[in-house]
Amino acid sequence: MASVQSPLRRFVKPILFKLLGKSGYKWAQFYAKKKDITNRLVEEIEMELLPQFVSKDDDVLDIGANYAYYTERLSKLAPSGRVYAFEPIPFTYDVAAKLVKSFRLKNVNLYQKGVGQKTETMRFSVPKMEFGSISAGQAHMAGRDNGMIKGSDYYVSDANEEFDCHVVDIDTFLLPELKKLSFVKIDIEGAEYFALKGMEKTLQRFKPVILIEIVPLFLESFKIPLPVFQGYIEQTLNYKIFGYNQQSKKLEEVKHPINKDRNYILIEASKVSDYKHLIA
Repeated sequence: MASVQSPLRRFVKPILFKLLGKSGYKWAQFYAKKKDITNRLVEEIEMELLPQFVSKDDDVLDIGANYAYYTERLSKLAPSGRVYAFEPIPFTYDVAAKLVKSFRLKNVNLYQKGVGQKTETMRFSVPKMEFGSISAGQAHMAGRDNGMIKGSDYYVSDANEEFDCHVVDIDTFLLPELKKLSFVKIDIEGAEYFALKGMEKTLQRFKPVILIEIVPLFLESFKIPLPVFQGYIEQTLNYKIFGYNQQSKKLEEVKHPINKDRNYILIEASKVSDYKHLIA
């Protein structure tokens, strides 16, 4: 997930948290994130592709909505459709809800829920930064072996804040309501496999394009071998895997084992021809 990490912000954040407390800091985050979204400071390169995948009357899913960066963009691209956004962590959800209200995103359903293989209550863990606030972009389902994360660029601290969160599977929770699902974004820190398992019927019916973050280390820390995950995408779900080359503005098919941390675009095999103009 894109974020703004300027030296000024790193200096100011601890001061604001100390002065304002958790409740006041939440409002500070809201104003900062609103500025970031308005000024397009939190862009991921794949956002350039969204107009190719989303039409004005489509349904779309934002799984792992964080601070509503994608939610806001998808809402604008599908003004006559519906955006279903999921963010389980209370602090992050509250900020995202304020952003949805402030931007007047009337076509957004924002749920304080995680997405997984089945409907249940699960423990979530969020690393805390040195000054006390959570590192929202690193929130994940408990059960991940964070000892494997130590020493990597993703490590924040050993201190964690934990929450019990409601988790749903899309097939049960949302499938009957969906009319024209064209696009799914998933960024949930290694639990993407579980989310996909819980939406197999939805994917079979609509065959949406999927934007998914894949970090092999996160998958392995959930005891999901990368070859198993890639095989599940390609063989069970029948999706092709692409990476976006920003220089050429083209999608390049991944024809070898995934070995790079990045966002990938998944296109169902029978739909690949619909996007031949984008594929190198």
